[in-house]
Amino acid sequence: MKSPNRLQRSLIRQYIYFFVTIALIAAASLYILNAQILKYFMDISGQIKAEDTALGTPTAVLDVASDQHELVFYRMALQTLLLFLALFAITVYAFGRWTASRLTTPLRSITDGIRNIARGHYHQRLNFQASYELAQIQEDFNDMAERLERMEKENRELAESKQRMLIDISHDLKTPMTTIKGYIEAMEVGLVDSEERRRQILRMISDKASLMSELIDGIFELSKLDSPDYPFAVEASDLTEFIREIAAEYYEVFEEKKFLFQYDIPDRVIIVPFNATWLYRAVSNILSNAIQYNPPGTTVGLKLATRGNGVEIHVSDDGIGIPDAMKAKVFDAFVRGDQARKSDGGTGLGLAIAKQVVEKHGGNITLTTNGQTKFILFLPDDL
Repeated sequence: MKSPNRLQRSLIRQYIYFFVTIALIAAASLYILNAQILKYFMDISGQIKAEDTALGTPTAVLDVASDQHELVFYRMALQTLLLFLALFAITVYAFGRWTASRLTTPLRSITDGIRNIARGHYHQRLNFQASYELAQIQEDFNDMAERLERMEKENRELAESKQRMLIDISHDLKTPMTTIKGYIEAMEVGLVDSEERRRQILRMISDKASLMSELIDGIFELSKLDSPDYPFAVEASDLTEFIREIAAEYYEVFEEKKFLFQYDIPDRVIIVPFNATWLYRAVSNILSNAIQYNPPGTTVGLKLATRGNGVEIHVSDDGIGIPDAMKAKVFDAFVRGDQARKSDGGTGLGLAIAKQVVEKHGGNITLTTNGQTKFILFLPDDL
């Protein structure tokens, strides 16, 4: 259904008002002219009657020269015409200003706004009073400017994030590489004089190499998930059994680390579409973070629950928590719970990968910290 053309109707009303006003001015001018003519002839008739009464002669209309009457008539007509033109000019000026305020001024504001957008001044907004159509243009223009401003901000943040990511990647690769190189050089020059020390150094080299491999794999996985062209296949399966297998796998790990592991998984079958490989990576990343950043004795929970048109996977712990300064950027790449750039502090990609995985499923991931740290992964019933 089309919206009413209120601008057209408004202009038609203005033109009607204009012509009605001109007609009233013309009628008033003719009325004034007629009144002046009648007054003139009534004065002439009165003068003639007075003279006839004084002379005692019968009343008669004096023969006034026709050229004198014409001169008086033309003078009255000219005065009336000048009055009409003056009122007409005032009316045209008033209606012109009125039309400009309702049409020309908004169009000028829109033109200036377009020029500002072309110059990259996305923060400026239109603000004028106008009819329905122009008001809609103003609203749509301001919405567009707001979206452009938001996109510019996001692009700037993305560029800064990429720059920061390159610095972090360089640091995270350089630190273990420097350590490995130092150990190898020490072994080459004979500074390692015992077999036990040699085995210890080889173990450290292996750990650093594993961390570098894990970091490279994480970057590769994150780049794949971030690509819109990457094929992400899902299959409708029983999510209950899937979460139960993860709980069984991590149960012994938590016992070994002296963590208390609690899980709440329904007995019934819950069928949702998901990618088992990637969803396992997302959930295991969060569980691994709980182990890595919390002390022994921490209680870790894993829960599966239905909600509206989807399901939720809750991963919680009552450990050291997440600092307030990190909550807003905890899902960014290379952000670590200890806020330190340590070569043995993990890759800092776990939560970033988890976020990308959940969003690839059409869901979302949220963090709550009311008494405990809880990550909630929401997956919709239909992708």
